Amino acid sequence: MVSDAVGQLSASLHGTVLGQYPWLEWFIRSVIDFLTGPLTGQRTRSYWPELVAALVIAALVFMIRDRLPGQRVGAFLRYCFPRPVFIHQSTLVDCKLTAANHFVAPLLNITWRLNSAMFTGVLVAGLTFLFGPPPHWFTWSASVMVLFTILCALADDFGYYLFHLLAHRVPWLWAFHRVHHSAETLQVVANVRVHPVELMLTPPFKSAGLSLVLAPAIYLGPGDAPLATIFGINLMVVFYGLIGAQLHHSHIWLSWGPVLEHILISPAQHQIHHSTAPRHWNKNMGGNFALWDWMFGTLYVPRTREDLTFGLGGGRQPHPTLLAAYLEPFWSIMPARGHAESLARRIFPSMFRGVADRELSR
Repeated sequence: MVSDAVGQLSASLHGTVLGQYPWLEWFIRSVIDFLTGPLTGQRTRSYWPELVAALVIAALVFMIRDRLPGQRVGAFLRYCFPRPVFIHQSTLVDCKLTAANHFVAPLLNITWRLNSAMFTGVLVAGLTFLFGPPPHWFTWSASVMVLFTILCALADDFGYYLFHLLAHRVPWLWAFHRVHHSAETLQVVANVRVHPVELMLTPPFKSAGLSLVLAPAIYLGPGDAPLATIFGINLMVVFYGLIGAQLHHSHIWLSWGPVLEHILISPAQHQIHHSTAPRHWNKNMGGNFALWDWMFGTLYVPRTREDLTFGLGGGRQPHPTLLAAYLEPFWSIMPARGHAESLARRIFPSMFRGVADRELSR
């Protein structure tokens, strides 16, 4: 209902004076999408059902494990939203990146054609060429839809894992990915503390992985491949909410135990991924599934609760401002960056405020 209302509002803009100015119409639509995203689930990683689920899980953890005798609602709010975390300079940069990326990232997205439709189309054409017309071996029953939805989630996560692994191993990719890792606080907004270049490069990997499931399903099944939903929400989105995926970027330690943490990434495992401790570097790179980390030797399963410090460590914050977060990665991969950075520091001193001369190598 909310999505329909927002869609009608955005569509109505074209019939107003804004329709005469395409760029202005696009900007207003983007503002509407940004403000309503948590309600509609469009172009956001913070859909309201997921946020509510995270809040409920946090409340349970507080009541069962972390609540002290006599503590009431106010204590829970301080536990869930600690003031030092939410007024931290790093959190402010997270918020700025979230807002700026909503408008900047689509303008820089030159890989949008490398999507699931393209990869799937190529693979279906290949299957048809090799094996003939689609045989339509099965129909879309409820159980098949559920299995298909789970396989799609696994394939999507595997594509993300491959990109994430490369982002930690390839120096020029790490230059952009470390914007995410330079976060010194973990809260829901840190989830989207991502450089636009990374936002441009991640989808093709996920789409390529997803097409490995989509193509056989379309070839072997009767046409379109539907996903299983609950009240209109993707089944796996509901599942991720129930296992606390929104708490991955939070200060709330929540471990699923050594058995489940070989299959699913817990909030504790992803917090470890952001840790400055050398033993945690390049570990737990799956988005929601730990299977890939287990298979390829990048899994870290905590035996007990660990005290963590977040960020890059070793030196000052390389991304103290939005402008630094956007531009510093480009400086860091320039062959002659020493001379260029020296000049830039003189011209734009505020942009480099707090940037370390040397960075911890991860």
